[in-house]
Amino acid sequence: MYASERFETVGEKTMKKYVSGKGQKDVSNVTVRTSFPEMIFGASSYRNDANKISFILGSYQDYLDAKETFSDLKAGTWGGKDEEALFGDLGVKGIDKAHAIDVLLEHLNAKKADTIAFGDAKVDIPMFEYCEQSVCLGNGGDEAKQAADMVTQAVDDDGLASAFYKLGLI
Repeated sequence: MYASERFETVGEKTMKKYVSGKGQKDVSNVTVRTSFPEMIFGASSYRNDANKISFILGSYQDYLDAKETFSDLKAGTWGGKDEEALFGDLGVKGIDKAHAIDVLLEHLNAKKADTIAFGDAKVDIPMFEYCEQSVCLGNGGDEAKQAADMVTQAVDDDGLASAFYKLGLI
């Protein structure tokens, strides 16, 4: 992963908010570098091998502007608790979690009938629609909950374990 030389300082507040939203109570030691220890800062951002570009949103308008400016790419948001948009991203159109599962099933010579999707955000909806069963964690947004076959408790309230139990997997 590559980042601009300013990302390390500019991104610290956003990373603390992101980690806090994922349930970590003490975020005093959270930095961009502790969150992404392998990240390379300050290298050339002009690349021909990128498949996804993420950026900090100063406001939701940043996402809307990126979506319009880079209309040949797939634009999305991610990061915050209850789907608050903290980051934007740009990726290759036609590539989503459903596509990734399809590629993995082909590689493993596995059956779609054996798939279960777990998620908590709008970005997970294509995966919910693709898989045989889908579970949205209780901390997910309304759109994700409506798209899933089952809604369980929040991730930090043992939501995954509860879903595994309800599905008879444990």
